[in-house]
Amino acid sequence: MDAFRCNECGYETLSEKYYCPKCRNSSFSRLEIEGDGHVYSFTTIHIAPPKFADKAPYQVVLVQITERLRVTGYMDEAINIGDSVSFKEIQEGAYIFQKSS
Repeated sequence: MDAFRCNECGYETLSEKYYCPKCRNSSFSRLEIEGDGHVYSFTTIHIAPPKFADKAPYQVVLVQITERLRVTGYMDEAINIGDSVSFKEIQEGAYIFQKSS
């Protein structure tokens, strides 16, 4: 999983930016991260938009990947805050996570 770190303030993001939203610097370094983390927060979607109605209920999760990087993703497993998860794939622009074994 690729990520980017601002060379000035250390801000981390998954998408390449033209400038850092924290310090406005335009110099970033590419990071290779494992994609393992823990559930920082989540919500269960019971009534989904029509496009995702067949997937409900599902979890929208906020996963702490590094000390400075949290990623919003999707899980179809029951989870709790603090559970260990790992990045599985990207589907239709969404980051899919699964419980770590």
